Amino acid sequence: MYNLTDYHIHSNYSWDAGQTINQIARKAKETGIKQACLTEHVDFHRNHPQSFMYLDTLYEEWTKTFENGKKIFPNLRKGIEVGEPYLHTGLYEKFIKGRKFDFIMASVHWIDGYSPVSDNYFTKYAPLKDAYKLYFDEVFKLVTYGNFDACAHLTLVHRNGKKFFPEFNYAMFKPELDDILKLMISKKIGMEINTSGLRFAAADFVPDREIIQAYLNFGGDRLVVGSDCHVIKDTFFGLEKAYKMFNEMGIKEITVYEDRQPRKVAIK
Repeated sequence: MYNLTDYHIHSNYSWDAGQTINQIARKAKETGIKQACLTEHVDFHRNHPQSFMYLDTLYEEWTKTFENGKKIFPNLRKGIEVGEPYLHTGLYEKFIKGRKFDFIMASVHWIDGYSPVSDNYFTKYAPLKDAYKLYFDEVFKLVTYGNFDACAHLTLVHRNGKKFFPEFNYAMFKPELDDILKLMISKKIGMEINTSGLRFAAADFVPDREIIQAYLNFGGDRLVVGSDCHVIKDTFFGLEKAYKMFNEMGIKEITVYEDRQPRKVAIK
């Protein structure tokens, strides 16, 4: 039996999610999940559908609701998923100052006003390789800034991009990806294996097995798993499949966090 963990979960304190913290906690308890971490959206750019001010205003309420959820499921952790902190360093650093989080992951969700998971993002670029190249350039900037614990869904651009650019693979962007992976390792930034790609066009983990192996080959050892769920039916989706892959790859441990300190947990 695997020691399943999920470090990418959105409750209704994220602008695009509907499940409550208590629903998440109850499902974790019922399904035997070993550890689960809330990662509410914190986004700063002014054209975002809901800015960081939402969670900023509701931080105390969110914290209290989290503590109530922890009574149901004691291994619940408190985290955030921050969009483009490297572009909004002042706002980001002000937001986290003096506040307690177990885990902070960061993402590239917006590029020039478009989301790299939307169809209209890909219609902007010809050749389509440019859509991917620009995304990876932004991820490199994200990792260069650092000041977070793990990089979320490293190849998010391919989650929907497979519909437009199915030929994408690690070798095609090896220089860009290798630079990102090496920098993540040098800065002690973990890699999230995001299972949401199994629910979308990619039909695979984000990033995929080949990129995970490259990270390991470079000496990376901070793997985090997340379902990136926003509704209760998707919560913990794909975790078993991910752990089965880890077992096949010879990966013995996964990383979890408390007070932003990493700790290794055996996968089974």
